[in-house]
Amino acid sequence: MKLYILIICSVCLGLPTSGNQAHAYTETRPTVQTRPGVDDLYLQLYGGINKSVNENLPYSEFSSYPWAGGTFLGIGREFHPLWGWRATLRFNHNKSRNVPECESPDTWGWNNIGLFVDATFDITDALKLPVNRGTRFNLKAFAGIGGVYTFGFPMQTPLSYSESYSRKSTVGFGMRAGLTATYRLSSKWRIGAELSQTIFHDKFNGVKSGSPFDGRSNLKVGVTYLFGKRKKVKTDTLLIIYDNRLRNIPALPFKIPGAEGTKNRAIEGRAFLDFPVNETVIYPRYRRNPEELQRLNKTIENALFDKSFKVHRVVLHGYASPESPYSNNTRLAKGRTQSLKSYVCRKFGIDESVVETHYTPEDWDNLRSFIETRGESRRVKGNVWYERESIVETPVMPQYVIDSRKKLLDVIDLDISPDEKEAMLKKVDNGRPYNWLLQNVYPGLRHTDYIIEYVARPFNAKESRRLIYTHPEALSIEEMYKVAQTYEEGSDGWLDALLIAANLNPEDKTANLNAACGCVKTKRLTDARRYLKKAGTTPQANYLRDVIDAMEGKKAWKIENGKVIVTEDN
Repeated sequence: MKLYILIICSVCLGLPTSGNQAHAYTETRPTVQTRPGVDDLYLQLYGGINKSVNENLPYSEFSSYPWAGGTFLGIGREFHPLWGWRATLRFNHNKSRNVPECESPDTWGWNNIGLFVDATFDITDALKLPVNRGTRFNLKAFAGIGGVYTFGFPMQTPLSYSESYSRKSTVGFGMRAGLTATYRLSSKWRIGAELSQTIFHDKFNGVKSGSPFDGRSNLKVGVTYLFGKRKKVKTDTLLIIYDNRLRNIPALPFKIPGAEGTKNRAIEGRAFLDFPVNETVIYPRYRRNPEELQRLNKTIENALFDKSFKVHRVVLHGYASPESPYSNNTRLAKGRTQSLKSYVCRKFGIDESVVETHYTPEDWDNLRSFIETRGESRRVKGNVWYERESIVETPVMPQYVIDSRKKLLDVIDLDISPDEKEAMLKKVDNGRPYNWLLQNVYPGLRHTDYIIEYVARPFNAKESRRLIYTHPEALSIEEMYKVAQTYEEGSDGWLDALLIAANLNPEDKTANLNAACGCVKTKRLTDARRYLKKAGTTPQANYLRDVIDAMEGKKAWKIENGKVIVTEDN
């Protein structure tokens, strides 16, 4: 009776501290510390059959191996619910066939005695919670090493008609691994079966040719006796736990985004076009140009999906690789940039007056960056540069190039003419690093970077709701917020619109605040904190942090005028 009075008083005292309902529940905990699933010292006696592997018969002829038998006596213990040890003394009678290629169907036998030490891993307990370990059925894996003494080779039977052999008894090294399954009959006794594979160093097999190892597959059954006593768990301790988390979500501080004036947008990309040697004309069907032009067209068409969008600025910057004379590379970089300008203007109807062109005759900066970072900037499948599996990615930088990095960078940093640098690069490590870079890196230095700036028109709520999943980049934050308002608060579409706005505008505090509010409303508190980090320190953001703390029970709180007031840390 005193215990029940204590519980009721404790609950009543806890209510005023929260300002809301405190939830209490009871839990029992053991007073005796036990380790469920840990086997004390045990003794095993098993016997069964085996098949011996002769090195002149492949595993594909396993069914041809003759049967034999054996037994073992083991002692072991678990020092952890999952891990333990076992030592076994094993006797096996083995049989083999005359070799090679079964010269005779006759079999002959020999014996061995082995002492092995195994490490055991409890698979059954590994798949269960700690409190549920120690079930009737148990499966263990084991692996071990040991020594084997072989004897009893037949003195009269020929072991082979064409290979040299010896009948000398020897001591050899062995390894073994397998599975042991047991079923508990009582607190002391278990029955079980063991399947294992043993491999021996071949110093004892009769024939000394072929593989240095012999193997034996074993299947044995037997009993296990446990010496220890099972401990009983007492559960007479009562623990009272108070859950003081905020459950009723108050009004959240959503903020209506401001209207975006002119909706300036930009596409940035990099085109890798192939040109015949010393030419500047774009051939659409030359080498990889069909795929590269398709990717370029798709990128621009995707951004300019609405024909009313107005392109007001295009910037093209062409680069060539450094393997030719600098004067020729200047001509190529300039001419190829002009070719891409003509292609883009003609293909998409862009006025040439809004296009700026720049060129860098030799892209030493990207070459230096590639070497310095050990190829971190290399082209790989799956990134923005690739769309087809057939395109081969840039291979990983080999060690001989890595070893020459400092010498290569020292040459690149010299204040000499580009042509002199090129000549010196060819001499580093007899030209091996240069040849690898020329084949695998220089093609990526022949590129044109482009920026296309345009103005998107305003969209109404109906249009925005359609575009938010296909062309969200064309929408303003305000338009995406209005899309959210067309859905029921807390629904998937409502939350999607808020999250898309924040993900497309990661530095916008209003978009991140609204995304955090949406996550709180749907009780995704980890995501809410992530967005809240970018929402600044405004009063709304600080209040939302208090709401999350209260919902997680990290701080004491109360409700006043429908708002959460954090009082102190718990």
